[in-house]
Amino acid sequence: MEIIVTHIRRPVPEGYTQIYVGRAMPGQGGSPLGNPLPVIGARWTDEATRWTAFLEQSRNPATRAAAKQAARARGYVQGDAAALYREVLRHQCVTDTPQFREVMRLAQRVAAGEALALACWCAPAKACHAEVIRKAILGFARRLSERAAG
Repeated sequence: MEIIVTHIRRPVPEGYTQIYVGRAMPGQGGSPLGNPLPVIGARWTDEATRWTAFLEQSRNPATRAAAKQAARARGYVQGDAAALYREVLRHQCVTDTPQFREVMRLAQRVAAGEALALACWCAPAKACHAEVIRKAILGFARRLSERAAG
């Protein structure tokens, strides 16, 4: 099971299928897996407000503090946006959401042997939410493979 994380503008290694997992940008449609937590300087949205309110209710004091700081700054520190996305994706994958369906679609492809290159704008130079997505896809792909083998 092969998944790498790469920059959207870098060439994808031979044998990998590029999958864009970022937000909509000029000239680039968005992915259901785009991080709704904008970094400082990016556009703050209603979705960012909703997810920040969700994170402010976390049991983890560091998560609450980062969310409150982001609400004041109208943006997350790069590393926080990537790390806190884990909580967002985990919550999105509890029910039948577009995000869960996309993770499962990609997990099925990986379980079938396809190598994926998850592409975003910040990887590999900066912390990236695509690493969170990679781990989620691999986890679900392993479960699918185990079920198929069992």
